[in-house]
Amino acid sequence: MTEAGIAIRAIGLCKAYHCYKHPVDALLELVMRRQRHDRFIALDNVNLEVRQGEIIGILGRNGAGKSTLLKLIAGTLERSSGDLDVHGRITAILELGTGFHMDYTGRENIYMGGLCLGMSRCEIDEKLEDIIQFSELSDFIDRPFKTYSTGMQARLTFSTATSIDPDIMIVDEALSVGDARFQLKCFNRLQQMRERQTTILLVSHDTNTITSLCDRAMILESGRVYAEGNPKRISVAYQNLLFGSSKTKKDMLIERAGDLKNSGIDKDPDSNTENVQLNKKNSKQPRNEKVISSETKLRYGSGEARLLDWGLLNDQGNDCNVITSGTACRLYMILRIMADLDDMSVGFAIKDRRGSVLWGVTNITQKYPPYQARSGETLTIVADCTMWLADGDYFVTLGVAHLDGGDKIDFVEDAIEFKIIGTSGIFTTSIINLQTNFRIMDGYAIKIKK
Repeated sequence: MTEAGIAIRAIGLCKAYHCYKHPVDALLELVMRRQRHDRFIALDNVNLEVRQGEIIGILGRNGAGKSTLLKLIAGTLERSSGDLDVHGRITAILELGTGFHMDYTGRENIYMGGLCLGMSRCEIDEKLEDIIQFSELSDFIDRPFKTYSTGMQARLTFSTATSIDPDIMIVDEALSVGDARFQLKCFNRLQQMRERQTTILLVSHDTNTITSLCDRAMILESGRVYAEGNPKRISVAYQNLLFGSSKTKKDMLIERAGDLKNSGIDKDPDSNTENVQLNKKNSKQPRNEKVISSETKLRYGSGEARLLDWGLLNDQGNDCNVITSGTACRLYMILRIMADLDDMSVGFAIKDRRGSVLWGVTNITQKYPPYQARSGETLTIVADCTMWLADGDYFVTLGVAHLDGGDKIDFVEDAIEFKIIGTSGIFTTSIINLQTNFRIMDGYAIKIKK
């Protein structure tokens, strides 16, 4: 008996497939009673508990078992073993165009898809115009579904699937297609469902989507639960899983501030550190005290280059972790090259508390070509900017990667934690500060005076 408030509970959930080299092997196995198949385990001993109204993000590489898990929960696939309890009406978008026929028109497919979702024809009649309006396909609704682009198919699929009020909504990468405007409409629709206490399982490779929308997140790897917890931390762990080196977990953790005392960066005549204007004599923080969160941070990469130092400077050239909005500042990092690199991309990204990227810059975004560096060189990378963020706490992720393929060389997640103060006269929920001159004038006066 499942306790109240639990929408989904899986204990020891497994799914295995019998793989035959030849179609006739299945018949021979039955007749001869000798095994002629290989056993592929798609899902192995998965435990999951989802409470009513939660949004759970699921990350994982291709073939990790994400779609298999969702199909088991949706009831379109039988489990091999384990216990699975699902309570409530389910709507699932497992594949693009699920329940739709390519030769039918968009309007006919709304009826077919709605019937597959358990709606009556009368219910579909009532919701038809809302579905068409949300999909923005009124000009194409009576054309064959096969003439639709991938984005148009996604619009109609999502609009139909979310037109009912399910207890559980399952979305398998359906938000990765369609234009940015429609994706925003989809996010807003999911937020509305969340307010109605709809339980949502969301598969996505986009960590920004996971951190901004989900209450919890999990990673599947080789059919098992690799990690589960806070969306921001899980997103960092997923990036490490994709791009991290083969080092041990202990090696991948960022060193504390004092661990860089013997790095020798001040002794390198080629490091150009004088351009950073550290002004350490007037700084309240010792030279090797990093401006980072008190928690140990995650670091990963191939090791072809090594970050020796990094930080945030205020307009006086001092290390800081509090900045007044609208003032100049400098992000910097010092990089030791350990192997020849021909396609180096290096940069900074600022994130909010949920891990959503608010701003980012690299040598590539600044129209510079991929940087070439030789083993033994020490480089200083700086980004001078005016900090127009609103009041709040923010984090800086920084590092270097290969442009070709995006493989990380040395990356530090949330390396710097800082606080913005000083904004006023804007919404308390604002993210940026545009230093607005707000006026109310008589008449029609919209021209900007130079």
